[in-house]
Amino acid sequence: MTDRNVLIIGGGIAGITAGLELAEMGINSTIVEKENHIGGQASVFSCKASEKCNKCFACVVDNQIQEVSRRSTVRVVAGSTLKQLSGERGRFKVQIQSNGNDTQLKASALLVATGVDFFDARRKPEYGYGIFQNVITAQDLDEMLRSEGRVYRPSDGQVPSKIAFFQCVGSRDETIGHLWCSKVCCTYALRFMKAIRHQNPEIQTSFFYIDIQPLGRSFESLLESCRQDEGMHLIRSLPSKVYGHRTSTDLRMRFIDPLSGEIVEEGFDLVVLSIGMTPRQDADRIASLFQIPKNEEGFYRSPLEDSGIFLSGACKGPRDIPSTMIDAKAAAHRIVKYLGGI
Repeated sequence: MTDRNVLIIGGGIAGITAGLELAEMGINSTIVEKENHIGGQASVFSCKASEKCNKCFACVVDNQIQEVSRRSTVRVVAGSTLKQLSGERGRFKVQIQSNGNDTQLKASALLVATGVDFFDARRKPEYGYGIFQNVITAQDLDEMLRSEGRVYRPSDGQVPSKIAFFQCVGSRDETIGHLWCSKVCCTYALRFMKAIRHQNPEIQTSFFYIDIQPLGRSFESLLESCRQDEGMHLIRSLPSKVYGHRTSTDLRMRFIDPLSGEIVEEGFDLVVLSIGMTPRQDADRIASLFQIPKNEEGFYRSPLEDSGIFLSGACKGPRDIPSTMIDAKAAAHRIVKYLGGI
């Protein structure tokens, strides 16, 4: 089967993991990635270790990217977009455009692992993203910690003294039609808080939430350690709005105190919005190209796999890195079984 090639659409952690798993089983694969580098959304994740590893899996992503470069049976075609699909089961032809040139790739099977987009926080203007400098997203914070190694206020570069984390921004929100839970937000926000408090014990953090969604085997121990930290406040209430002035470093918000039921006002000098996962902007185009059905939320549903088209990862719905990797490995094994039957 070494002469058979699997074409993987998407070079995020799902596509990378599937390619490496196929390589272990002697199958060649070609990863087609729209961006100029592989790694997807997870490539900007920062390590969130505190006094110990908090199992954020950011290091696993980096290792997987490096491993791909060492595998001769995993080819990467970056900076490329899909144009057309033709052929039939076992003999697919996919036309891609790379650097302005059209190229045709042949494949025995196709794996769609296009991932997700993050919610555009500007669609919730009441929270002030894009208005106040010191309102950032969790993705912004990841990039900040990865590149600078510390948390700071974008307005002046100073270390914040009080940070508020807002959960469910773009998820579980009927006003924008996003009723689904993005699953990972609670876990990564708590890991952020642990890492920040470990680096700067003087920083006070507040975690505003609807309810806490557990994810992963280590979640309960993570949550319990956060509850025991006097500098981490878990508040079951979502502020309705962030107030401030464009040139001010001080941000204020009102929320209902869950214990007293009273409306209280509190100031913070950094607000981090935990933005949810959404279907990709080009999800409709890819679905049409590969004839992939979608669910009511806009994520993909698996087509009949005897057609030779497979799915993997968060394009099927929100999930974290470990479950994405497990799903990708399972997809790779199903593909090998399929290849044995054609």
